[in-house]
Amino acid sequence: MNNNGNQSHEQSTSDSHETSIPSFAQFWLILPFYIPSVVCSLFVLYYFITVRTLRAALHNHVIIILLSINLFVQLTGMLWNLIYYCQNHVLWPIPVFCIVWITVDEGLHISVTIFFAWAAIERHILIFHDRLVSTRQKTILFHYLPISTIFLYLICYISIVIIFPPCENTYDYDQIVCGYPLCYYELRLVTVWDVVVNHSVPILLIIVGSVGLLLRILHQKNRMHQPIRWRNYRKLTIQLLSISFVYLILHTPHTLMEFMYLCGIPEEVGENFMSYAEFFSYYSNLLLPFICAGSIPELKTKVKRLLSWWGRSIRTVHPQV
Repeated sequence: MNNNGNQSHEQSTSDSHETSIPSFAQFWLILPFYIPSVVCSLFVLYYFITVRTLRAALHNHVIIILLSINLFVQLTGMLWNLIYYCQNHVLWPIPVFCIVWITVDEGLHISVTIFFAWAAIERHILIFHDRLVSTRQKTILFHYLPISTIFLYLICYISIVIIFPPCENTYDYDQIVCGYPLCYYELRLVTVWDVVVNHSVPILLIIVGSVGLLLRILHQKNRMHQPIRWRNYRKLTIQLLSISFVYLILHTPHTLMEFMYLCGIPEEVGENFMSYAEFFSYYSNLLLPFICAGSIPELKTKVKRLLSWWGRSIRTVHPQV
C-alpha cells in the first residue's frame, strides 16, 4: 500500500477548498449567479415535470434527475458555502451536519458526473439504436435498469465511504466542508476507486460520448440526406453538447489534477491551480439550469410571451389623481 500516495490525495483534497481568493470575494463571485440560478432551476424543473410530453420523453429522464440533484445541491451545499464565506465558520459545528455537508458536496457531485456520463451514452441508443427501446420490456432493460443500477451503486458507495465509514473522521469546524474529512480515503484502494471510477472514467465517457455523437450525426446527415430526421435529433444533440462543454471545461482540470496526484505527483505541484479549479467547478451547478432552459424552444417562447405581457401590463398602468 502506498501511504505517500494516500496522504497526497488526502492533503490535496483538503487543500483544494482553500483558495487564495478572500472569502468575501468568493461570496460575491457566487451570489450574483446563485439567486438567478435557483429561480431558473425551480422554473425549469417545474416545467419538465408538469408538461406531459417532456416528462414522458425518455431522453429527458436523466435531465430531470440531474436538475433535481443540482437543485438540492444549490439549496443545501452551495448555500452553506455562502454562509461559510461570510462567517469563516461552519454553520452548525456538529458531526451530523458535517456528514450531511460532505455527502452533498462529494456524494452528489459524483452522482451528477455518473448520471451525465450515462446521458452521453444513452443519447447514442435513443438516436441510432431506438429499436432497443421500442417495447416496454426493452425500455425497462436499456433505460430504467441502468438508471436504477446507478442509483443503487451511489447509495451503496455514499453509505459505506461517507455516511457510515468503518473509521473515525476528524472534523475542523473552521474550514469549509468541515475540513473535508474522509478517513476512508486513507485506504489506497478506495482512493484509486474514487479517482478512476467515480471521476476519470465518467469524464472520459462524457468526452467520447459527446464527440462521437456529433461525428455520427454529421456522418449520417451527409450520407442519408434526411434533414427532417436531423431536425428531430438536433435538440437532443445540442442539449448534450452544451452541457458537456460547460461541464468538461469546469471539471476536467480538477479531475486531471486528482489523477496526477494519484500517480505520485507531489501535492505542491499545481496546488494553487487545484484550489481555483475546485472553486470554479461550482459554476457548473450554477449554469446547468440555464443550459437546460435554453435547450427547450417551447420554454423560451413562453418566457418571451410572459415578459412581453408583463411589459405591456406595466405600460398600461397609470397613476390616478
